[in-house]
Amino acid sequence: MNLPNQQYYNQYPPTGGPSPGQPGQPQAGYQQPPPGASYYPPTGPVELPAPGQPPYQQQPYSAYNTPQGPPQGPPQTSQYQYQPQQYPPGPPQAPGRYPPAQPGQYQSQPYPSQQPQQGQYGQQPAPYGQWGPGSQQGPPPPPNAYSQAPAPALAPYPSQPQPQPQQYGGPPGAPQWSQPQHPAPGYGYGVPPTPASPGYDPAQRAFVGPINTSADVETLRKAMKGMGCDESTLIHILVSPKYENPWAMAQLVGDYNKRFIRDLAKDIESETRGGVETALLALIRGPLEQDARVLIKALDRAGTDEDALMDVLLCRSNADIRAISAEYKRIKGTELLVDIKDDVDDTLFRLYSMVLSATRAEDAAPVIAADIDHKVTELQRATEGTIGANAIAVAQIFTNSNAAQLHALCEAYQRKYHRSLEEVIEKEFRGDMEDALLYMLENAVDRARFDAKRLEKPLYRTPRKDRLLINRVVSLYWDRPRQEAAKAAYQRYSSARTSLRAAFRAMLSGDYEDLMIALIRERK
Repeated sequence: MNLPNQQYYNQYPPTGGPSPGQPGQPQAGYQQPPPGASYYPPTGPVELPAPGQPPYQQQPYSAYNTPQGPPQGPPQTSQYQYQPQQYPPGPPQAPGRYPPAQPGQYQSQPYPSQQPQQGQYGQQPAPYGQWGPGSQQGPPPPPNAYSQAPAPALAPYPSQPQPQPQQYGGPPGAPQWSQPQHPAPGYGYGVPPTPASPGYDPAQRAFVGPINTSADVETLRKAMKGMGCDESTLIHILVSPKYENPWAMAQLVGDYNKRFIRDLAKDIESETRGGVETALLALIRGPLEQDARVLIKALDRAGTDEDALMDVLLCRSNADIRAISAEYKRIKGTELLVDIKDDVDDTLFRLYSMVLSATRAEDAAPVIAADIDHKVTELQRATEGTIGANAIAVAQIFTNSNAAQLHALCEAYQRKYHRSLEEVIEKEFRGDMEDALLYMLENAVDRARFDAKRLEKPLYRTPRKDRLLINRVVSLYWDRPRQEAAKAAYQRYSSARTSLRAAFRAMLSGDYEDLMIALIRERK
């Protein structure tokens, strides 16, 4: 339908016939054309508005403004009739940008609450919607050659939700529907997982170049061959900076075994004794296998070593926990959680089952004030706010929080209830459960001071627990920044106010002393 026809019908509608848009029914308000007018619209050009002149405004039709007689002023149009927009003269628009709408083609309008935006995710934006019956407004005016205002951007398809910023630090461009309503603990959407510690992920081996170990494996074999053992040579090679990466140590052990068709671990067991044997075996196994071996020893039927159990499993990343569980099953052949259940009480088993579920908040998960305040209230209700502390509720909060969140919990509890969370735990719990909760809390508040205390206790205990001390020293050996922080904290917070090296020299002797000093990267 062209523009002249439509204007003529709107100004002089015919009588006695069906009205446009409502077949078979006469429409009120239609009038006869003046005498001499033809039923058909005139031909020829139609005068358009001057440039810059606004188009005629559409007025709603009702029984109160029914025209009487010849129309006066601008022609009235019915809100149920199609009225195409009049374009002022000007440069031609780009073809296809604003396609002419056809009568009866009604498309979806953007939501009223949405601001027009560009299409997302590489899709074409939706065109302008058409106005249909019952609409309260006319069509949006297209841009003209005399207006400098830019054309409004188009709204996205209604089926595409707008991307929202994620609560746990996710990228703002991530789709909203991919985030669960209540994310699992530790798995906030968009939070990168904490990488596995060195030596816990086989993919890390690709980032360690091959090392020439031929001379070192010959020297190791020569030091253990024949009568006696040159322990100083073993210490010099195995604690060399050349093998301070777990995968470099694994290459040395593998090259030794292939070169001599022997087992380096068995040779060390047969040639060394005491603390030197324990420390060297812990060193050549690497951190992952050593953790699994420590757990097997700690869960021995002769008795459970709770300290070793906490050292291996508490305050570890989800990636490390999964790797330790898999390594334990590979060596022992049984599930770690099943063996823990047979050796600890039910409450402590529940705590370790939460730990082994690997749902701890990743290290990159932020500290959210509202969440911390809610957890502080839950902690108070589960401890001081009830008769008989709810150990399971407290354990769930502790095991699902990362170090930064636990630190924030401790400070928020002090501000809100004017009591230390550490004192509350010491008051409400006893035994192994108290030790496990304090272990996680102290590690989160000041890890360097916590590591210094862990080194001091077995060193000065009577009788001295060499195996526990060795396990802790070797575990710090694979994490040099943490080891340096622990040594500095030891000199500040130890009871003797002395260095760790001086403490080893005072309490240890012989090759065992030399090995332990070498493991903390100090000279004799």
